[in-house]
Formats: sequence, C-alpha cells, structure tokens
Amino acid sequence: MPEKFLTFHCRSNDDLGVKVLGFEKSWHFQFNDQFFGSTIFRCNFSWPGKNHTFVIYDSDRDSCTYCDWYIRYSYPFNGSVPCLQQSLGAEPDCRPWAS
Repeated sequence: MPEKFLTFHCRSNDDLGVKVLGFEKSWHFQFNDQFFGSTIFRCNFSWPGKNHTFVIYDSDRDSCTYCDWYIRYSYPFNGSVPCLQQSLGAEPDCRPWAS
C-alpha cells in the first residue's frame, strides 16, 4: 500500500505552521478563546489531487471544549470531509469543505 500523507496549515492570530501527517496519524493543539471577540482557527488541507480549506474552530459556532476533528469518507458528501466527534459513541458531525 503506498504511503498517504496529509499536509495542513492552521492559523488564527497564532500561526501553527505547516504539518504533515501519515495515514491514521493524529496531531493536537490547545488554545484559549479570546476574551473579547471571536476565536477562529482556519486550516488548509492538501493530499495528492486535493486541496481544501475549513474552519476547524469558530467560537460563535462551536460549543465543544475538546473538539476531535478527523477526515473521513462520507457517502452523503460523496468524498472525504471533516467530521467532528464530540463524544465517544456519538454520531460524527460531518460538514462540507469551505473550498
């Protein structure tokens, strides 16, 4: 099986830098919401033949204190999309890419 890699770059007021993950690998980060205003983390994701953007955290949209995002194939979206797993055993909340 050929090695698969996901390259991504996340930023808000902080630039978390470019990261590369192998298949079924993970990466995490922590942050505190801004006291005034809105906290938004936007990421660009790319893998062979694909390039997408997605807001992985928006304090006006998200209520999770531990947001577990992953990318998986979703039949309703007919492709790989970001999915939020808010708790063990809960149905994942899959969403379309922003671009």
